[in-house]
Amino acid sequence: GITWTTQPVEEKVADAASVGFSAFETFGHVIEEYPGGASAFRDMVEGHGIVYSASYAARTYINPAKAKDDIAQAVAWARLTKSAGGDTLMVSCNSREKDSYTRQEYKGLADTLNEIGKQVTNELGLTVALHPHTGTVIETPEQISEVVEQLDPRYIGFGPDTGQIAQAGGDAVEVVSKYRDVVRHVHVKDYGGTPVVHHDDGSKDDPTGYSGYVPVGSGVIDFASLFRALKEVGFHGWLNVELDGTPEAPRPPKQAAEMSYNGITAAIASANRN
Repeated sequence: GITWTTQPVEEKVADAASVGFSAFETFGHVIEEYPGGASAFRDMVEGHGIVYSASYAARTYINPAKAKDDIAQAVAWARLTKSAGGDTLMVSCNSREKDSYTRQEYKGLADTLNEIGKQVTNELGLTVALHPHTGTVIETPEQISEVVEQLDPRYIGFGPDTGQIAQAGGDAVEVVSKYRDVVRHVHVKDYGGTPVVHHDDGSKDDPTGYSGYVPVGSGVIDFASLFRALKEVGFHGWLNVELDGTPEAPRPPKQAAEMSYNGITAAIASANRN
């Protein structure tokens, strides 16, 4: 839903459905705040002929003083997700609160994520996946490895965001291929190849109008190879297209969504041919 910056969620769902997508994902708090609650949200989504797939759940997770509240909030969003018809919870850390973290702190982060996964799996039967993000404690390939390798795959897997990995300096195909056995959900985001530059005065240079990202198929990521790697291990989760919308976006969000739909469809077809 983030491709549409100010539009009501009903318009986002309608546009996504009209260009061919079969499901929709948004933040847990969107369901929480929706008039009529999760059941009304589910009815709205399914009224457009699609389903609700997953919720995005961002909290601190690495701060031990906030761990109890973080776990409770993530589980609450998971309950709403299931009531809305979804089957997956994507957990991601908020922005870093300090410049660096110790290995012990990363272990605490993994413990918190494992506990969320355990509770959500046992109570609700949902899939839980960890989403890396630029500007957070799980950004670089090294940080991804630090946490993913401490996750309990019975309860929580990896939910790569291909664009975020690329903008953080990683090779998205390489990272996803490395952890393909534990990939549970994918944010399919293309990258334009040039990072956003942030200035001391708070301004920034965004080379694409989408926070450095571009519609699927028009950037630098080889999605056909990435999908082949997932196919080899029998991946059967969601491929969720995501593109960061901004006021500087060069085209209407529905047009961008249609471009991404065509791009991901072509990449899947190429993966299946090979």
